[in-house]
Amino acid sequence: VCGPPLKRNNEAMATPLQEDSQAGTLVRGSLTYFPVIPGRIEFAWRIRRYILEHQPAVIAVELPGSLEKQYIEAVDRLPQMSVLVILDQDDDEKAIYIPVEPSDAFVEAVRCARETGAQIVFLEPATHERPHLPDIYPEPYAVEFIGMERYVEAYRVYPAARTPKLDAHAAAMAWKLQGADPFAKTLVVVSLNLLDPLLDAMETPQEPPPAPRTRLGGEAEVYNLHPDCLAEVTSEPPYYQARYERIRDF
Repeated sequence: VCGPPLKRNNEAMATPLQEDSQAGTLVRGSLTYFPVIPGRIEFAWRIRRYILEHQPAVIAVELPGSLEKQYIEAVDRLPQMSVLVILDQDDDEKAIYIPVEPSDAFVEAVRCARETGAQIVFLEPATHERPHLPDIYPEPYAVEFIGMERYVEAYRVYPAARTPKLDAHAAAMAWKLQGADPFAKTLVVVSLNLLDPLLDAMETPQEPPPAPRTRLGGEAEVYNLHPDCLAEVTSEPPYYQARYERIRDF
């Protein structure tokens, strides 16, 4: 004997949360801090929505100032994807590779700034000695269901351990940010794991950071990424990148 047909319980199924574009941001005077997870579409599209709705005059991003020219060149080539190649000055067979992809929130912020005419400020110092930051976050897709406010709050309750190198890096970024237009409406796009160190560093005037022993980006060049290698180097699968590219203007 067959039982009654199973019914799909729509009420029990999770549905994406609708929220304001400012959800998860922190406002300090003319500065609006928008914490993100690098390389994730969930944060890239939120950055785009915020910029298009609020039209900040200045967009500050957590990217090295010494690579500004190369990043802008790569961003202007999108949707064709590029990679920044930074040669090792001591070893010709070594290099740093940085893919520039549509799903990255920092890339999206620079891209939107180019489209809206906002001033772009690259916050990171020009050094290879960037402190190692744990990139362990709560499942990024969860932000679609619990919202930015709860997601950011959950991370900030149990942040990564602070180190002197991390605080010095945040101080160097704060110095650059403090030199921007203090009266302009500014969006600061920063990794979630650097949010609180940067907020703390902004509480006091900062001195210019010491000159790096090795300048990052001195030999950097922009190369086209071959489609066959995209799956090996991108943060998100190429299919998702293409889907995001198609819907970002809607």
